Amino acid sequence: MNALFFDLPSYIFITFPLTIACVAMHISARVHWSLILRDLGVPLALIGSFIGFLGLVYNVGPTDNSVIGPATGLLLVCLMYGGILASIGFFWGFRSEGSVNLALRPTEIKWWGPSVSIMSFLAMQLVAADSAADLGLFFSPIPLSVSAATAFIALLISNRKNILQALSQSFLLSAMINVLIGIVYYYNDEIVPGVVIGLLGIVYSLTAYICLYLLSFKLGDPKKLDPPLMNWHWLEVSGFVIFMFLAPVSLAEHGFNFEDDKKEEILELRIQALERKLDLLSHQTTQ
Repeated sequence: MNALFFDLPSYIFITFPLTIACVAMHISARVHWSLILRDLGVPLALIGSFIGFLGLVYNVGPTDNSVIGPATGLLLVCLMYGGILASIGFFWGFRSEGSVNLALRPTEIKWWGPSVSIMSFLAMQLVAADSAADLGLFFSPIPLSVSAATAFIALLISNRKNILQALSQSFLLSAMINVLIGIVYYYNDEIVPGVVIGLLGIVYSLTAYICLYLLSFKLGDPKKLDPPLMNWHWLEVSGFVIFMFLAPVSLAEHGFNFEDDKKEEILELRIQALERKLDLLSHQTTQ
């Protein structure tokens, strides 16, 4: 039973880039490690979860019920790891409130800290995507175009003072748009394209958001992004996707299915009994 809650690839995917980011940002910008865990634990876990599930969709397909259930459970295990780390960072912040709320000056922050953090995160994401399926399958023009167009409009309309907040909100908006496009495909019997567009849209947006968050230490103030609130919004969008595409069978439906299975079993037994009687009658008539 305990093995259900342990997945080594998910653990490595989350802890490796987070560890590098904590060390790099602390040395280059005096950022407390709990802040990185609090703000990036959930977004990173969501990316890992959806990359893993997309690999399943590409390799097996979304209609194999024997695989979808365990894969959805594994998706939630990866998210659980990120949630635990984010919770540790959140609660540790109360203990080290002075260090967490330390005023940061962008001019004193070295570029190599955010750069190393971003490169390690992107490298791990590419490795995970390549392990899950062919790397080229994770590049889709529709969600990529939606994400780029939304960010461009945000840059075009917003002023320079609020550009970080505008970009952050545009990434969330593009994820929502891609999810809606994916659902339209899904309910028009284009199941695989719908799932791919919806999940890849979130992956693209989350990737851009994490990069923006790390760069905001040098370009401005990360507090303006309001990462704790953004994490809740990312969870809301992702939860909507999970229950739209991967909703588990309810207890009532499970009960109905069980009753139907019992009825089918009884009918099969009756058919077999009738077949035996027919065979016996046909044997008697031949004699």
